[in-house]
Amino acid sequence: MNLTLPEVTMKKRYQIALHVAGWLIFGAWIFYFVYANRTLSFSKGLDITVGLLFQLLIFYFNWYVLIPKYLARNRILLYVTAVLTMLLAVAVLQAPFDYFVFREFNPGMSTLYSYERLLQYVLGGLVTTFISSALKVTGNYIRNERRNKELETQKLITELAYLKSQVNPHFLFNTLNNIYSLAYKQHPETPDAIMKLSLLMRYMLYESNDALVSLEKEVDHINNFIDLQKLRLREQTIIRFQVQGDLRGKQIAPMLLMTLVENAFKHGLVSKNEIGIIMNLEVKEDSLLFSTINNTSSHKKREYGGIGLENLRRRLNLLYPSQHHLTLEEKEGAFYATLTLYFRPKLR
Repeated sequence: MNLTLPEVTMKKRYQIALHVAGWLIFGAWIFYFVYANRTLSFSKGLDITVGLLFQLLIFYFNWYVLIPKYLARNRILLYVTAVLTMLLAVAVLQAPFDYFVFREFNPGMSTLYSYERLLQYVLGGLVTTFISSALKVTGNYIRNERRNKELETQKLITELAYLKSQVNPHFLFNTLNNIYSLAYKQHPETPDAIMKLSLLMRYMLYESNDALVSLEKEVDHINNFIDLQKLRLREQTIIRFQVQGDLRGKQIAPMLLMTLVENAFKHGLVSKNEIGIIMNLEVKEDSLLFSTINNTSSHKKREYGGIGLENLRRRLNLLYPSQHHLTLEEKEGAFYATLTLYFRPKLR
């Protein structure tokens, strides 16, 4: 589910309210069952409140720091060590509060630190840590399951949308017509054009079914697409595609860059401006920068938010959350698209 900003804010508020309600219920339970048959003084109430604050510290330090840093990365031994260190540190901090502030109503508290009291604090914190971890892991599992199902659904939608917008009868008819013209003239480039069309169709229909493809294959696919498009264009039409950096070993979700390429050809050849179509791909160790510049019609302002670009935004949000930046801008008769993408780890 692709949530809007108000929906995300409402969901965050709901989560905060749920946490607050849970702690209030837990605190009320402690007050009632621990001191139900006793006189509740200010000092005793303060004792419970301070104890709850230490449990809050344990709960959310584990929730926001230890689980993401260690448990989520399968560093089990480091996680266990960090948890025990945290619990011991909290016990050492909590003991002076109990001794100096609350010993007036706890006569049995004769020393600042004792083995039994430290063990009591650690065991109590261990229960809180277990609850925190269980809730966090369960929540993450549910979210990941929903996200995986949405990715599977989106993949089907993407394939259908791409087949409708890219592998359409109009494109195929024009390409075959151009190849027929080459064959009729017995042009020496005819076999090469047929081979490029075959590679193009094979990649789109079969190889792009994988979650990740090599960046080299994606670039080869773009070059084949450009070569086939050139069959119907004048020789003086400006088309440039420049690649910088090492493509080897890099992987990317298929058809992401092709959406911007297809959009450039779809809208970039409607004007007689001298810009033409310019595409640049800069590859770094952990990211890539892909940009396109193309003409726009001087007679009609185009809305660049059709199925192709909307589909691209959707896929980026699902496949590369917080790992991409897409900008689309039209100015002075030209359309500029820039995509920064951080590579995902290879799937095993």
